[in-house]
Amino acid sequence: MEGLVVGDIVVIEFPFSSLKGSKRRPVLILKVPKGKDIIVSQITGSSYEKSVEVKIEDKDFGQGSLKRKSFVRIDKIASIEKSLIKYKIGLLKSEKFNEILNKILLFLKE
Repeated sequence: MEGLVVGDIVVIEFPFSSLKGSKRRPVLILKVPKGKDIIVSQITGSSYEKSVEVKIEDKDFGQGSLKRKSFVRIDKIASIEKSLIKYKIGLLKSEKFNEILNKILLFLKE
């Protein structure tokens, strides 16, 4: 899929940590480096651990939306091939994207 930018939310088959399966879910694109891969963060519909998640709602979108309030998991980051993207859902506003990116940076520095 071409034309991807940071802040896009797309749907992929996100791998389990064990790499023994995957689940179709939305992800936030964090980086679009040169080549065939992108760096993403998992999005879930359930809150698990507030210290490693950022809530996103309809008001946080510049385009599109999710079906319900969701959470970006800042501790679930992966590099995936662009070819694994099923479809695009939307685009976060830059303010929300920057909030998430800053939380990820703080998390990685801890």
